[in-house]
Amino acid sequence: MYRHRRGFSFGNLIAFLLLLAFVGGAVVTFLLLNTDLLDTLVASDSAPAPLAEQAIPTTTAPTAAPVVQSESAIGDARILIPSAGVNTPIIRVYLDGVSWDVSNLGQNVGHLQGTVWMGEPGNIVLSGHVEMRDGRKGIFANLGDLVTGDVVILERDEVEQRYLVSEIRNVAPDDLTPLYPTTTERLTLITCDDYNFLSDSYEERTIVVAERIG
Repeated sequence: MYRHRRGFSFGNLIAFLLLLAFVGGAVVTFLLLNTDLLDTLVASDSAPAPLAEQAIPTTTAPTAAPVVQSESAIGDARILIPSAGVNTPIIRVYLDGVSWDVSNLGQNVGHLQGTVWMGEPGNIVLSGHVEMRDGRKGIFANLGDLVTGDVVILERDEVEQRYLVSEIRNVAPDDLTPLYPTTTERLTLITCDDYNFLSDSYEERTIVVAERIG
């Protein structure tokens, strides 16, 4: 979910600088021996490609078939988390055959296709960015700072559902258990965490579980 700098450490910086020095020396030597290639690179003004999207991995549905929502299910839905400064629209995030496509999520929160929605019993799963591509904080930047007892509110078409945070934990990116259906009315919030500068990837997901209270 875009780059996250909080996972960067001094040790990572030292390792990166040593790697950069080694690679840089090799590149300079190669270019000096290949002057035609050097001239071509100096003349080029193309920009580097953007960082790849860090999507949540696809899940094999633990039920016989995913829940099917109507096109009007989202409506004018919003999520409010007063203690985290969150008050933003909820939009639908579709499966693209490999994962959920969060490329157009922006500062919205996304409802993951295949999980239940408001008014239905089970586990509503919502996802948001921790940091935007341009370095700005994402809508879920403060998700990991929540504590048990914090209130999360879902609103849709003048209907309100309230939840109390019961658990905050980190899991591996391929751990899909937080997305599983439940028999209780649960809300699960997901964002990326522990950004590794060297591998340019997130090594964990922050999971916030909240139970329905009203």
